[in-house]
Amino acid sequence: MARIGLKNFKYSELDENEKVKEPKSLGKAIDCKVSLELNSAELYADDGLAESDYTFNKGTVTITVDDDDDTILAPLLGHEVSEDGEVIRKDTDIAPYIAFGRILTKIVNGVYKYKVEFLSKVKFKDTMPDEKTKGESIEFTTPSIEGSVMKKADGEWSKAKTFTTYEEASEYLDSLLTATV
Repeated sequence: MARIGLKNFKYSELDENEKVKEPKSLGKAIDCKVSLELNSAELYADDGLAESDYTFNKGTVTITVDDDDDTILAPLLGHEVSEDGEVIRKDTDIAPYIAFGRILTKIVNGVYKYKVEFLSKVKFKDTMPDEKTKGESIEFTTPSIEGSVMKKADGEWSKAKTFTTYEEASEYLDSLLTATV
């Protein structure tokens, strides 16, 4: 299995009961890095490893998008956007909890597959981008934001499912991010 693509950064705010509201796009996907911190315990008995536990504790997700669209990123970070497009950041701003997903394109035995990777509860935080002047050649820079991955009250922190078509994967991702009645 070779992963060859990444697209469809989508999210949905979570309500006070950790239920999703509605899917929203985060812009075009460039990069996504997830790192996990696991609880680690090992019990040795009779001169060998007898039991082990490596359960999820928390994680970090860092995503890079093609555009730092204020109408998308500011609310995701808990900031206000005025009617005329001005972003207002206050020290009392609180980023909402969200669910976050994306679609990975893979090739398995010469056949394309589409895998949805979904994080059940994330809270993003402000970061300031690196900036530099244009020199002898143009170099693109893109915005990244980092979030904390955590488990919901029921212990769920992630879901994944692979599909044979992109359309099926996209429908599944939207279903994970859409409120059910």
